[in-house]
Amino acid sequence: MSGLKEDKLAYSESRTILGNLGIFLWIVLGTVAVWFFNPIYGGIFFFLAILMVFAVVRRSLCKTCAYCKKCTMGSNKLSELAFGKAELGGLSANALLSRLIAIYGLLTVVPIAFLAASISQEYAVLKIVVLAALLLVSLFSILTKRKREFMKN
Repeated sequence: MSGLKEDKLAYSESRTILGNLGIFLWIVLGTVAVWFFNPIYGGIFFFLAILMVFAVVRRSLCKTCAYCKKCTMGSNKLSELAFGKAELGGLSANALLSRLIAIYGLLTVVPIAFLAASISQEYAVLKIVVLAALLLVSLFSILTKRKREFMKN
């Protein structure tokens, strides 16, 4: 048990807060994108995205308290998964990959599909701005993972 205490990770509180706010912004951008297609679908998307990301995925990242110095029931790991390193204690690479696919699929692919359908119905500059913002958040999330991986080699 002493080996586990030495391996515990100390997460930055500011990175956790900023990361979770970034995820919330990502959800809001996705909601706006879906809302352009249909406001009712936008509300449903917002509810399901909050539930999926902050309840299901966040909780599934926290399998044990053996990996964190301060328990936040997965909030630290959720922040790191979305905007940090792609390796987290206590989860296999396949488990992390499935959660990454869930987050990117739900927060990027689904809203972009609805937004593309909305743009095809009626072009608006605001829709293009939301599309660009969604792509930037996704790109930023991907680049934070690749940057660390390149630094290792």
